[in-house]
Amino acid sequence: MIGIDLRIIAEDELNAAIKLEQSCYTPEAAATLKGFQYRYEHYRPYFWSAWLGNKLVGITNGIRTSQSACGDELKGAQADLQEGSNFCVLTVAVDEGYRLQGIGALLLRKLIAQCESSGIETIILMCEQHLIPFYEAEQFKLRGVSASTHGGINWHEMSRKLHTMEHLTE
Repeated sequence: MIGIDLRIIAEDELNAAIKLEQSCYTPEAAATLKGFQYRYEHYRPYFWSAWLGNKLVGITNGIRTSQSACGDELKGAQADLQEGSNFCVLTVAVDEGYRLQGIGALLLRKLIAQCESSGIETIILMCEQHLIPFYEAEQFKLRGVSASTHGGINWHEMSRKLHTMEHLTE
């Protein structure tokens, strides 16, 4: 999309980011400001934002983890292995007035590129059923229904293996 500026969010923009998050998710499923502050402090290179002029129109973020699924315990400000080989996407949010214009895909691709350059092996996430085709278009594979009940939502687990050098060690 022309005119969209993608960049790592700045600390003084976290309030705008949490407002966007809360407008895109139910109150029970949305992150808290404390959660965003934790993600910003510990995983800043993975906290991307999309701007149209001075308006925040999209965000994506998550955390590195040693786990193979995005369980409920990763949704808050709890610590995990900061150098884990997996990455759990916790937010992909686009302002309602700017959806279906490719902003979410641009943000997700930036996040994927950051994960690849950081040596992440697998990206994992949970999404609602209607978003499965969006993630499949970005090469994520459906793993099944999640055990998570975060926010009272029926979540579906998805993952994407990133390019690794496994073939050189076999």
